[in-house]
Amino acid sequence: MNNDFPLPEGLFGRFGVVKLWPGIKTAEDECIARLKLAAKAIGVECVEILADGGFVSAPDIKASKANVDFVIHLHYDTPKRYDAFSFVALWNPLKFYHEWGYQRCSRNLTTHDDFLSCSSIAADDHVARMVRGATTHLPAHFKLYHSTPQIVHEPSLGDGKLFYAGINWEAIVSSRQSRQQEVLKRLDPTGLLKIYGPTIFQGVRVWEGYQSYVREIPFDGNSMINEIAKAGAALVLSSQAHRDSEMMSNRLFETIAAGTLVICDENPFAQKFFGDSLLYIDSRSPMEQIYGDITAHLSWIKSNPEEAMAKIKKAQAIFNGHYSLIGSLKELYSGLKERKQQLVTRHLGTEGEKIHISLNLLMPEYSTAALKAHVESVRHQDYRNFTATLVIDKVIAGSLKPEISRILSASPIPIQIKEVEAYRYGIHPGIKSKRPLGEILQELVNDAAESDAIIFVAPNEKLFFNHLTVLAGALQRDDQVNCAATAVIMDDGHSPVHTVHELIDFGHVDAAGPPGYGRFIFRTASLPADLGIALHYLDGRPLAAMISGKIKHLLPATVTLDIRQSFPERTWDEAAETELIKDFNPGVLKVSAGFYMPEVPAPVVVESPRQHIARLFLNKAWVKAQIQAIKTQGFRARFEILKRKLR
Repeated sequence: MNNDFPLPEGLFGRFGVVKLWPGIKTAEDECIARLKLAAKAIGVECVEILADGGFVSAPDIKASKANVDFVIHLHYDTPKRYDAFSFVALWNPLKFYHEWGYQRCSRNLTTHDDFLSCSSIAADDHVARMVRGATTHLPAHFKLYHSTPQIVHEPSLGDGKLFYAGINWEAIVSSRQSRQQEVLKRLDPTGLLKIYGPTIFQGVRVWEGYQSYVREIPFDGNSMINEIAKAGAALVLSSQAHRDSEMMSNRLFETIAAGTLVICDENPFAQKFFGDSLLYIDSRSPMEQIYGDITAHLSWIKSNPEEAMAKIKKAQAIFNGHYSLIGSLKELYSGLKERKQQLVTRHLGTEGEKIHISLNLLMPEYSTAALKAHVESVRHQDYRNFTATLVIDKVIAGSLKPEISRILSASPIPIQIKEVEAYRYGIHPGIKSKRPLGEILQELVNDAAESDAIIFVAPNEKLFFNHLTVLAGALQRDDQVNCAATAVIMDDGHSPVHTVHELIDFGHVDAAGPPGYGRFIFRTASLPADLGIALHYLDGRPLAAMISGKIKHLLPATVTLDIRQSFPERTWDEAAETELIKDFNPGVLKVSAGFYMPEVPAPVVVESPRQHIARLFLNKAWVKAQIQAIKTQGFRARFEILKRKLR
């Protein structure tokens, strides 16, 4: 441990950062490399993890509260899928969310436990709007920038040339015309410019034809800064999206760390926080004006070396005070324990763990993987005022008792075994028929009469560490709430997963988006006294389908559901069960959408298969709708829906 930074008690000294595209070289690689350097400087370890939580170095090992202090997620395209405290960095302009599906991408942010600000009012307000009506999150507190660990080089005026690094997106996407490329094309023949970036990107030689192109710089956390240090100044240009959100990319911080003078566009972030320590151009000006301003700045640097050096020193002093990654990580680690407690208090109030929960782990048929997942769900819960019970068929329990006991012993929290008759057995052991799941749930409800609340967890579900805290908090904060539900992260076996599911539809059980079991908590005192007259006939839906009154939707997504494994087996009469539910609890068949309302589906039109296919693929409106759906739901989810519709 670094003597200058003592690690707070109770922490591992290790955090994770998500590497979203492990097979592609991206700017995120540079950010990750610098986080590693900053971590090493304060005596902690930064490890790379995949979107599903697996360590890049060992994918079978998953990041959890048992092996990392927290995880930093750098992108909006995937939700949290690992059982550890998670920060998401608010590093992306608001326009990006609209381009890739505002609802889907924004919803991914709120699956994380907390947010890291980069001092962009637009980005901070974006999440503040989403959590405004929720009692489970707080606005961003800690700061983290596209920065570098520390100042690397003393101020220098270098070779008098102008440094620029980036990807020439215009060469890849012809529609992405920008002023940046116009500026570079104007400067290219002058001999004043040095361009760095990938030689080939997405199969295209992006800088082909540019006289000023030098070479590619590796993403290792140091090489970029060292190369900038050789130049006389660096051209720092922002996209319109970044300027609109008052957000800086990493180039500003790299240049200052390199001891080189910045020539920057009119990004409000630079002007607001670095003031006259930088030189400025206005990218909205006519091209010849921009060119003239840049060349004038280079001439001024050459003619006024002392004043230029003073600007660099001033910028570095501002950097040291607010923007170094070492400083940011020190503040995060020092304040982590207090921040977590603030969030727990937001959930539970000052009373703490007041509600006792009966946590029932459903596993009518034995599965080693499901049992181990149940144990992991139990052992990592922060909330401890609960009793855990494994619910298993008595015949199976008897035959596999040694193995079951061995796996359960891995949990530091005791897990009881409830043996039930999941099947009705005939005179011969091999003859059996499945009992309705509702009959088993009725037994569990009866057993939980002394508990304040009850939860059922299906064998294809996994709970995050804060799941019970979130659900118990909903009941503790409001005595009128009798049933609450979190959102669910649907796991289809593909990584990264894009689907945060919050719809609750008891009228039709969709295998691609089932309502789930573990997401619901029920106040036991509020369960209908006559529940037994209907529950015995329930087989395909969760208990929530029988509960009258409003279900309180909670913003976090603290449970994952593996849709590759249906539960229960789809052998029941769904139509008959729907009629039963309608008879017992008429109001429950309305679709409940949580924090975001679903799009109203178009009316169904009966037509021949040939007409149907022709209309679909020749209709521009349909094509447009599919593009929007992909943005909203992710490509794979939409593709599976499309396949079903064309059958």
